[in-house]
Amino acid sequence: MLLKYDHKRTYVWFVYSIGKVTRNDGAYDYAPHFDRRHNLNLVFSQIMGNDLDWELGARWNLGSGFPTRQNQGFFESLPFLEGIGSDYTSDNGIMGILYTNIDQKTRLPFYHRLDITLKKKFYMGKNSELQAQISITNVYNRENIFYVDRITNQRINQLPLMPTVGLSMTF
Repeated sequence: MLLKYDHKRTYVWFVYSIGKVTRNDGAYDYAPHFDRRHNLNLVFSQIMGNDLDWELGARWNLGSGFPTRQNQGFFESLPFLEGIGSDYTSDNGIMGILYTNIDQKTRLPFYHRLDITLKKKFYMGKNSELQAQISITNVYNRENIFYVDRITNQRINQLPLMPTVGLSMTF
């Protein structure tokens, strides 16, 4: 669903999508890692100033969590690096992970963040323009999960609050 408002100096865009992706490997029907059921974007832009050289923009995104498989346990996996001559009684193995069945996925938490941008244009002659930009990604510093380290069970998050400054020139 798309709703768009564009009048004079104001632009608002609302998009919602719902989807369901399933796969079958011959034994199981399952949701692949990129199956996002709900996705919502709200975009706002306002042109300002007497010379229309300022722009304030914002984007808010909300998405349902991606599927993930949980750990059931760990085991020692012996790599047999020396083939049949490997001594399994004294070799150190590597940690193997036993996962839940592929059709028993759980979902990560919902994701959402707000980004804002302020731009200023400087006209430098007939065909040249310099644009300065200040942006803040993840304005309210939400801890959106990226993944969980399966060995340490440590949560790894995506982008923190991240300010940026940039210049671009067109000619």
